Amino acid sequence: MKADAEELLTDLILLKSTSDDGASAIAEYVSRRLKRLGMEPRYCGDKKTPAIIGQFGKCGVVLSGHLDTVPRGTGWTRADAEVVDGFVYGRGSCDMKGGCTAMLLAAQDLVAANIPFTLCFTTDEETTMVGAKAASEDQALRSAPAIVVTEPTDFDIVVKEKGLLQLSLHTNGVPAHASMPELGENAIVKMMKILGALEDLQRIPANPISDMTLSVTTIKGGTRINVIPGECEAEIDVRYPPSMDTMTVLKEIKRRIGKTGYDLKVLHELDPVETDPNSKAVTILHDLIGYRAKVISVPYATEIVMFKRCNKPLMVCGPGDPKICHAIDERIELKEIVKAAEIYVDYCSRMSEEQ
Repeated sequence: MKADAEELLTDLILLKSTSDDGASAIAEYVSRRLKRLGMEPRYCGDKKTPAIIGQFGKCGVVLSGHLDTVPRGTGWTRADAEVVDGFVYGRGSCDMKGGCTAMLLAAQDLVAANIPFTLCFTTDEETTMVGAKAASEDQALRSAPAIVVTEPTDFDIVVKEKGLLQLSLHTNGVPAHASMPELGENAIVKMMKILGALEDLQRIPANPISDMTLSVTTIKGGTRINVIPGECEAEIDVRYPPSMDTMTVLKEIKRRIGKTGYDLKVLHELDPVETDPNSKAVTILHDLIGYRAKVISVPYATEIVMFKRCNKPLMVCGPGDPKICHAIDERIELKEIVKAAEIYVDYCSRMSEEQ
């Protein structure tokens, strides 16, 4: 299986799949692999960035992964798909074509053993997650006993993710010559006052994994050094636990900054996700992986948030070190991919027996 893993992962890495590259080539490749296994792919979502669903049997576990990547960037010392000491390098090797490779390898054994399962591949996770949202309407995902996203977790089991709220604040002023500031109104100064009122929320909490965090991430204002700025905009990223929701977060922010003197716009939001760590689906997966696996919470969002509306339980568990996602010289160890494939086969089999 290790040789198969290297060949398949090499193919996926060399099929460039950033948002600029487009998804058609890698989507066609995966579709051919599914057809070779006797599964007829279904497509949903945007035609340019589709979700691809391959179903074998009924009411099987769903294994889900994304095929798109962020751009490669600069500063690399290894070539894409270069293999060194059992590690395969390349953009997307860990996040998350390694997990997708494990899914396809597992599918071969599952078909041979006549065990029901479904594979779901998306192509826009790094941008919009529209494909996952569309896939959540598919009956295979709605009837599954569990959905496992195969993002890299070092085989820990993620059962809780924070919610996401991204917003912009805009202040207006009156432009004037900087030598006569009394004739203008400084939009940047107005923004500084607003952001200062949020200072307590910007402090890093004792437990940033569990508690809300708020970060001012961009700020734009002014046109020239000798002009009083007439506009200023700041963008804010908030991550909040399942005990909160968007309205609660906005209420906390507005309580500090008041009701006037700015325009606030919600740019993007994702719900938090929480699966019962004591559920049968979680405990079976934990038993299969072994005592070294931890059942954990994470501060970031994955596509399980898009599956929240269609099913429970939802988990993230896959090969690779999450700390090297999007990093220079991204890599994954081949033996971890093989291990993941074996775990997924055993898990689908055990969950099928529980039906």
